[in-house]
Amino acid sequence: MSDQKFVEQIKELVIARLQVLPPDASISIGSEGSFTRDELIVHVKKNDELGKKITEVELEYLKMLKEGIFYAQNNSNY
Repeated sequence: MSDQKFVEQIKELVIARLQVLPPDASISIGSEGSFTRDELIVHVKKNDELGKKITEVELEYLKMLKEGIFYAQNNSNY
């Protein structure tokens, strides 16, 4: 698989995750400001600096989810 195709698949994944948010949701991105779901999707599609940051954060979240960081692995209550 080419690098460009891989990048496009990652962008599609991030966009799909963003699309499940309510359209009127507002997300604050540090000093960049607050953005709606659709504004974030535009940035990811443009692959600008903010879009790259959103993608990086989403991929890091998925990686931590896969590794079980969000779940108590040794807690008997789960």
